[in-house]
Amino acid sequence: MEGGGDNEGPPGGPGAVLSFLREGVPSYIAEVPTAVPILEGGHGGHPAHSPRCQAFIEWLDSRGLVVIVFDMDRTMSRGHCGQGLPRDQIEGYLEGRSHDFVEAASALSELGRHRLAVATGSDPVEYDLPGQGRDTHILGPDLAAALLERWCPEARPKFEVMVGYDFELHGGNAHDKGKRFHMRRIAEHYGVEFRQMVLFDDSQGCLENEDGWLGVKVSDSVGFRFEDCFEHQGEHQAAP
Repeated sequence: MEGGGDNEGPPGGPGAVLSFLREGVPSYIAEVPTAVPILEGGHGGHPAHSPRCQAFIEWLDSRGLVVIVFDMDRTMSRGHCGQGLPRDQIEGYLEGRSHDFVEAASALSELGRHRLAVATGSDPVEYDLPGQGRDTHILGPDLAAALLERWCPEARPKFEVMVGYDFELHGGNAHDKGKRFHMRRIAEHYGVEFRQMVLFDDSQGCLENEDGWLGVKVSDSVGFRFEDCFEHQGEHQAAP
């Protein structure tokens, strides 16, 4: 359930991301760490950021990670939109945001040395399902953008790539299974190598890949937590 930008990115710059995705371009997903040891000094972050957040940033920098990708359901929020969230239920989803995600997005956007993206399996194609529509439901990049606008609007422009793509709705090509498609499109958009990318996701299967990007599993009961990076040492990279 992802959709993403093409090699040149959305026309009109970051502000045009959503309309660009709605025209049928693919997306991306993310995965998160949970247990973060508190480091003294926090030179990798900023005095205004919590010690846990500073430790998270240092964890990213120590691994040379430049593009930070987040899944949406069970990661940015502990909620799940299914095939589409009725608009009268959006408040519950937004209130379920991960506090650590909000702090991470704000801190990373403020520092300015990382690139941010959302990779979700919630695909805009699902707006066309019977009984659904944009007037009655919200999903995919639209929902991710709503969460960002609610809790960290200053970070919203930094998420240049937000795509929803479900490979089963686009032919079921195993080459695109999980988050493979999303991460490839995000890499193209930002012009980086896979080894510079990390995905935070609550689904083990979505972390499997042959390209070499790093995957960190998020605890889906609470969404993204800084501690996931340190409690879960089974970092997933390219399969042999």
